[in-house]
Amino acid sequence: SYRTLNLKALSLMAWTVHAFPNLQWIVRHDDDVYLRASALMGQLAARPPVRYYWGMFDHGSAPMRDPEHQHYNSYEQFPKQQHPAWGDIFPPYARGVLWAMSADLLGLVVADFEQDLRQQPGAVLDERAANTLPHPDDPAIGVLVTSLARRGITVNIDDRDLNSYSLNPACNSVFSNMHNRTWIVHHVKPETMQCMWDLDNAEGAGEVARKNSVK
Repeated sequence: SYRTLNLKALSLMAWTVHAFPNLQWIVRHDDDVYLRASALMGQLAARPPVRYYWGMFDHGSAPMRDPEHQHYNSYEQFPKQQHPAWGDIFPPYARGVLWAMSADLLGLVVADFEQDLRQQPGAVLDERAANTLPHPDDPAIGVLVTSLARRGITVNIDDRDLNSYSLNPACNSVFSNMHNRTWIVHHVKPETMQCMWDLDNAEGAGEVARKNSVK
């Protein structure tokens, strides 16, 4: 169910760690994202894969406390926060549109997740277990990363590439619109995705985006 999305994401991360021991990066994105992959690969190749977390970050999202809301977080799932300026908010987390994480940081996050599971003998990964973790998956990952930082582990959060994202597949949108440096587009329909792919191939836009991505 949607309420177990946090468990699904963390289980996917755990499976990845164990299935690919020589992994350097994990990249996760929604299935309605159009991605110029060469741009992303060029970006990651230029960044050090050391406790690195890259994406479009949310720095001030408040947990939903309404039990009827699909994103509801009880105080067991995520205790009330006392941020000096913003009050009850999540720590920074990368939105699930697309994020990347270095393998070493992925291993640390998974180790914490699996340790929590071991402390619940016989626990089943069901909705009851999901309701002990922040919801949905994006903030849950952000909370785990923040817990590492609070224990003195340096984490490199990189949110410098906001301009590479478009949350609206239109050039005339007033918010997060597409432009000639965009290489991650969200909310794209399958037929539109095919059209964008064909145009990119015809114009060699993927290679142009890759060159523009590396800083």
